[in-house]
Amino acid sequence: MTEHTNRAIRFFDELAPVYDEALPFFRGFARLHVEWLDPKPGTRALDLGAGSGALTGALVERGCEVTAIDAAPAMVAKLAGLHPTAEARVMNAQRLDFPDESFDLVCAGFVIHLLDDPAAAAAEVRRVLRPGGVFSFSTPHDVENAPEWDFYGALCDEFQSFVPEGQGRLSRPLDEEQLLQDAGFHDLDYIAVEQRLPVRDADTYWRWALSHGSRAFIDALPAQQRAEFEARVREALATMNPIVHVSGAAFDRGTA
Repeated sequence: MTEHTNRAIRFFDELAPVYDEALPFFRGFARLHVEWLDPKPGTRALDLGAGSGALTGALVERGCEVTAIDAAPAMVAKLAGLHPTAEARVMNAQRLDFPDESFDLVCAGFVIHLLDDPAAAAAEVRRVLRPGGVFSFSTPHDVENAPEWDFYGALCDEFQSFVPEGQGRLSRPLDEEQLLQDAGFHDLDYIAVEQRLPVRDADTYWRWALSHGSRAFIDALPAQQRAEFEARVREALATMNPIVHVSGAAFDRGTA
C-alpha cells in the first residue's frame, strides 16, 4: 500500500469513535442515496469503504443482504457493533476478495475520490457485480442558495498557505462519468442533492468538523493558525441564528 493509503487508514482509525456522531451527515446522505437507488428486498449489496456503516444501515432497512468492507479496522469494528446483521470485513477496495458476480449492487459513500487508484476499484466492482448489477457512489458537490456558508471555503483558501505541501487533503480530483465509462459501465445516471442539518451550537459544529475527512486540513495547520482558524469559524457561526449546516452531494451510477 502507498503512504497515502496508510495515512488514510491511520486517520480513519483514529476518527472511528466520533465518526458521524456530532451530526448525522453521512447517515443523512446515505438515506437519500438509497432512496434514489430503491433496491428491492433481498438485493445482495456491497458497501464499499463503508466507514461506520451509514449506507449499510440504510440498505439493511430496505431488506438487503449487506456485506460491508473498509480498510480501517476500527471502522469495521464499529460498523459490526452498529449493524450486526451485515457481514463486516477489513478489505482494500482496490483488491476485492470476492468471486466474480457476487453482488447485485455496490455502493460507496464519499470514498472513491479518496482512493489511490479509483480506476482499479471500479474495475474490481465491475468484476464482482452480476450482469445488470449497479455501481453507485457519492462525492461532495457544491450547494446553491447558501451564501452564509461561503465564509468556510474562503477561510480554507486563506489558510491553505500554512499547510505543509502534501498534507491537509485526502481527496483527489475525479471525473465520475469517465471513471464509470472506462470501467465498462453503461446507462449512466447522476443526481445532485442537498441536505440541511440543524446544529445546536458552535461547539457541536466544531466537533463535527473534527470528526470526518476535513479534520486532515485542520490538523495540518500550525498551532497558532489552527487556533485562529477555529476562532474565526466560531465568530462566523455566532452570526447565524439558527445554525443550519448546508451540504451537497452527487450520486453517480452505472449498470454492469
